[in-house]
Amino acid sequence: MKNVISRYSFALITVLFLLLGCSEKYETIEGVSGMSNIFATYNSSTQTIGEETIIRVFTEEGEEITDESIISVNGENIQGSSFIADEVGLYEIEASHANQKAPNLTVEYHDGSQKYFKKRVLIEDYTGTWCGWCPRVSYAMKKVQEIKDEVVFLAIHRAPSGTADPYNYTNAEPLEQMINAPGYPKGFINRIHQWDFPEPFKIYQVVEFTHGSNPKLGLAINSSLNNDKITINVKVDFAQDFQNLKLVVQVLENGLVWPQVNYTDYYEGLDPVENYVHDYTLRSTLTNILGDEIPNAQTRIDNEWQKTIEYEISNIVEDESQLDIIAFVVDENNEVVNVRKASLGENQDFEILD
Repeated sequence: MKNVISRYSFALITVLFLLLGCSEKYETIEGVSGMSNIFATYNSSTQTIGEETIIRVFTEEGEEITDESIISVNGENIQGSSFIADEVGLYEIEASHANQKAPNLTVEYHDGSQKYFKKRVLIEDYTGTWCGWCPRVSYAMKKVQEIKDEVVFLAIHRAPSGTADPYNYTNAEPLEQMINAPGYPKGFINRIHQWDFPEPFKIYQVVEFTHGSNPKLGLAINSSLNNDKITINVKVDFAQDFQNLKLVVQVLENGLVWPQVNYTDYYEGLDPVENYVHDYTLRSTLTNILGDEIPNAQTRIDNEWQKTIEYEISNIVEDESQLDIIAFVVDENNEVVNVRKASLGENQDFEILD
């Protein structure tokens, strides 16, 4: 039975990793059962009165433990793992399991009189086929994908001096200068927040960015292919006033097969992983990589702004059917406000939360 709540009703894992040279073996040390940190997540941080909030609880390694957890809303235990609110307000969610307590969550229930958009998060994975430690981050991304579908992934292949990579993206230098984080691998969340090491044991750091306040800004991507020319139209809708925003539009390719050097125990410890599939691979940036300015006069509440771009498919693309388009808006601090991904040929509507 679903829980209906009124506004007024109220083992630590130890992981040891050594930063070793490229010739040495990376090993994952297994956690002790029952001693891991836990976290909770939900289907949306913003809900309309009468909508169901579904809560899930996980260990830091991504193992679901919802059914064995105790969940409360505004201090009152609920049956099962979902509830529906019948009044406008903020509802605090607590979850615990085996004497471990998850960080609290807050969901906002509203009456539908304001506009809210689905909140998505961007992960940029700085990687390389030559990079033996890089499968650690790609493995962590797969774990995130199993838990949250609100995360958009992008793999930026790099090939520093002395290395080679068939998917090397040579135009990423301004972005690397901005983040100023030497070395590979490295994952960045919403462009400016570095994903902590070791990433497969820091899943919550990414999931947490799907929580919190609504972005109040939504995107929709429409595209078409005519011969070798792609026409892309990106629309941005504003539910509040903004200033100093920029738009980034990029083309990525999935399903690229190339051997991956692997110093980790992930992917069965194979080195190299001969038939490794490289997804989310950045192929082209159709704006400035740090973003094209959106005029301040256009970033006003209830306004819709759009940008149309034409792109000639380059000869580096292996399979046009595997192309995706991502578009995201960054603020004056270069942090992502919201992001959207679309398949080539897809026509999207705004993701407005009813």
